[in-house]
Amino acid sequence: MNLLPLLILHGVGATGALVLRRFRIPAGTLIGALVAVMILNSVQSSPTTYPEDLRVFVQIFSGLVIGTRFTRGDIKTLKTMVFPIIILVVVLLSTNLLFAFIMQHFTSLSFMTSFFACAPGGVSDLALVATDFGAVMEHVALLQLFRLVSVIIVFPPMIRAMLKIDDRTSPAQATTRVGSSRSVSPSWFLATIACALTGGLLFNAAAIPAGAILGSIVGVALLNLVSDKATYPRILKMLVQIAAGSYIGSRITVQTLFEIKVLLLPALILTVELFFMAFVTAAILHKICSLDWATSLFSSTPGGIQEMGLISDELGLETPKIVLMHTFRILAVLGVLPLIAGLFGGI
Repeated sequence: MNLLPLLILHGVGATGALVLRRFRIPAGTLIGALVAVMILNSVQSSPTTYPEDLRVFVQIFSGLVIGTRFTRGDIKTLKTMVFPIIILVVVLLSTNLLFAFIMQHFTSLSFMTSFFACAPGGVSDLALVATDFGAVMEHVALLQLFRLVSVIIVFPPMIRAMLKIDDRTSPAQATTRVGSSRSVSPSWFLATIACALTGGLLFNAAAIPAGAILGSIVGVALLNLVSDKATYPRILKMLVQIAAGSYIGSRITVQTLFEIKVLLLPALILTVELFFMAFVTAAILHKICSLDWATSLFSSTPGGIQEMGLISDELGLETPKIVLMHTFRILAVLGVLPLIAGLFGGI
């Protein structure tokens, strides 16, 4: 296999990621890599094909990053959050299924493409998994990017204005608290990689839907619950985002962009779903679980864990609860969505 085209592809992806990170664009690393590789593909006579084996390893390392979020401290918080988490997951997945049927009915997209496009999960995670179920990954990726950017740009200032929340901490302080991570021990980092690879490769070999990423999450989470020392250097998360963005971008060609008009109506339906999902779920959490309205709304808004955590901390909200809810939202999406996709696979 010729490695030069892959090295060029990832080099271009890394360049785009660094440019958007410099301008502090929301989800800039992923979006920058995706857009840069997409542009590269548009000027190449024959776009670079991303190897299947490499995609599996991107999923495994994505799972590693997610799995480290499970710490012993989460168990204590989890005791009071079990019921809210169950309600959050049930309402979000039910909404996902409802709007997938609506999108399939009113647009030309297939059910599977609609299903993954409407899912409240991570951009790279869902795009990487969607292709396993016959969804049009390019459409899923573009609609998921639209969802993430819309959520991050529209919802925080809207919620701040609605709830009349004043800034209680500076952005710098918020970044220091939420963005900081434990010091990385080389031995524990190697142990974390070993657990991620073992779980990811075993689940993938067993042909479990989205097995690579789910097995990696399970392996790392178990290590962290036993030792509380699963770890990775900060740069790994950026590298994973660059690789995921490069993979997704490699699947988006000029022909895909010509089909953008096909996604205008799905994007409108997705916008309605975002508001329905956020406000209906928040109202249920606030009423039944007695969570305060701000915490309920931030927990129900399907944005990125890191982004929503930083923003909620900046506004002085209950960030640990919000981050925990978003963590289980992502895990439920990755764990349950493939099962639901399998049940409705014939549609």
